[in-house]
Amino acid sequence: MTVGLLVLADFFVNSDAVNALGLYLIRTASIVAAFALVLGMVNVVTVHLGNVSRQEKGWAYSVVLLVAMIITLGTGFLTGGPGSTQMRQLFESVLFPLEATLYSLLAFFVVTAAYRAFRVKSLESGLFVTFAIIVLLGQVPIAVRLWDQLPVIKDWVLEVPALAGARGILLGVALGTAATGLRVLLGIDRPYVD
Repeated sequence: MTVGLLVLADFFVNSDAVNALGLYLIRTASIVAAFALVLGMVNVVTVHLGNVSRQEKGWAYSVVLLVAMIITLGTGFLTGGPGSTQMRQLFESVLFPLEATLYSLLAFFVVTAAYRAFRVKSLESGLFVTFAIIVLLGQVPIAVRLWDQLPVIKDWVLEVPALAGARGILLGVALGTAATGLRVLLGIDRPYVD
């Protein structure tokens, strides 16, 4: 709690002593995070080596994980770190396709959620369906031929009510995060204690 309040004071107070202390605490936290990362990596290796040696269910995935980790670490150490061309190429040829795969699965989840949401049972769900159809039709190039005002209405829906809702959600998330952070810093909430 004290460390959190000191780092927070460093953000608001313009004093050399407070700034030096805040910088020291942040650097110390970076070192602790680096050791935690190494400890986590050691834990992953021991758990998955145990899975492979006992040939538990899914042990082949553990082999793939360990080989991928060794290749990634070796490439990073031998080529000069995460900014090297080889690491960038490894990232673009492995991680980008994995992200694309996950996002394509997300499309199926969105379709099933839309099917459930588009059952018109009330006025609100009817409005939701109407605006969803307007936005979806307004996105396609043929929308101008259907009705020349459809893209204009789509832009208004996205720029006024949808943006207002998004700003409200972001404001709520920011206030909730600030309140939770203050509760933890002041010791009111202790999520780290059972």
